[in-house]
Amino acid sequence: MSSLSSRLPIYFIGFPLAIWIVLTGGILFYLFVGFFTIMAFIEFLSLKREEANSVFWWILGIVYVCLSLSCLFVLRDIDSRLDSYFTLMLFCGVMLNDTFAYIFGNLIGGRKIAPSISPNKTYAGLLGGVIGSTIFILLFSHYIFSLKMIDILVFIFIFSVVGFFGDLLESYLKRAVNVKDSSNLLMGHGGALDRVDSLILTCPPTLLYVIGQYLL
Repeated sequence: MSSLSSRLPIYFIGFPLAIWIVLTGGILFYLFVGFFTIMAFIEFLSLKREEANSVFWWILGIVYVCLSLSCLFVLRDIDSRLDSYFTLMLFCGVMLNDTFAYIFGNLIGGRKIAPSISPNKTYAGLLGGVIGSTIFILLFSHYIFSLKMIDILVFIFIFSVVGFFGDLLESYLKRAVNVKDSSNLLMGHGGALDRVDSLILTCPPTLLYVIGQYLL
């Protein structure tokens, strides 16, 4: 993982910028998500092992990266129709989960979850992510958009547990081709795929849940 000091510019500049873009919506949001989707897809293709079938890898990348992240467009449209903030909740929830997991993992350390896949991920980090997600969702429900208890529990699970497996899956893909980062696009933070790995798996269940609970 990158050092905390190298992450600070993203936290203090990238995080507020992403929030502003999500809240603004429109063409800016489409360009923002589209850029990261395209870059993440290109980086995914670069992780193909020599023995893997190229056509299969392209199809997998389209489904895994492009279709998953395209859920953000639908979710943002739902927000516009319902005057809700689910897209903001998703972005912030995943970012804060990753941040708390990183802080707890580095400060506490302890037993590794899957050292052969991702040697830096610990149970302390996973717990930190759950704590961060829980605090954020409770504050979000109280101050921004009221959620039912079942919503709170489901979103905490998606952001902390499903998000964790999204991160772990990308670590597995990188480990298979023996690379540390998907690219050097973000200087000290790896590539686009490294930044959206948790979003990739959390977008579809979040969208499906919101549709099921708020539109049907």
